[in-house]
Amino acid sequence: MLHLSSLFATQQNHKAPFVFVFLLLFMLMACQSSQNKTSDTEKPLFNEDTETAAIMEVIDHETKSFFDGDYQSWAKSWSHSSYAVQAWNNSDGTADAAVGWDAINAQGKNWIETYYKNGKVKIHPSYKRTQPSVTFLSPDAAYLIWTQYNADAEKKYYRLSHESRLMQKEKDGWKIVNVSAFWDVSPKIAADSLPSTVY
Repeated sequence: MLHLSSLFATQQNHKAPFVFVFLLLFMLMACQSSQNKTSDTEKPLFNEDTETAAIMEVIDHETKSFFDGDYQSWAKSWSHSSYAVQAWNNSDGTADAAVGWDAINAQGKNWIETYYKNGKVKIHPSYKRTQPSVTFLSPDAAYLIWTQYNADAEKKYYRLSHESRLMQKEKDGWKIVNVSAFWDVSPKIAADSLPSTVY
């Protein structure tokens, strides 16, 4: 006759592998949970000031490159997406827009080559602006508006333009998705009459 203690020991021996497997799975799950928590804490926090500075660097780069007639440099500031848009008004009162990067690229390249002669002609050698109003729509999207003063070739007079930008963060950094620039082409503002708030 099988003794009860022998039966109990046999049952315990059968349970032992299952207990071991259970403990092993538990430890693996605990390690995975710890790694996930570490990964979450290591994610960089969104810093609005840092992102704003990075955005303004791209915007300044695009404006300066365009006014300097530097096509290659100007193109790097844009998102080369099909939904990018550039909109502007004309001196005759009409308005126009280039929709999609292909149209923006063609329009910008033509303007730089025709009017700025690839940097040989300086129509607007400098510009100043009011402090931009920045709204982050998400960590990867931002909307900005400001008033800009664009100098003539002699830097004696400035023409006012109302500017807005829609920015998106891509793999290689912030890019311009939309430029809307509407110029008040008639009045000239003397250089010594610019508002003290522009920079």
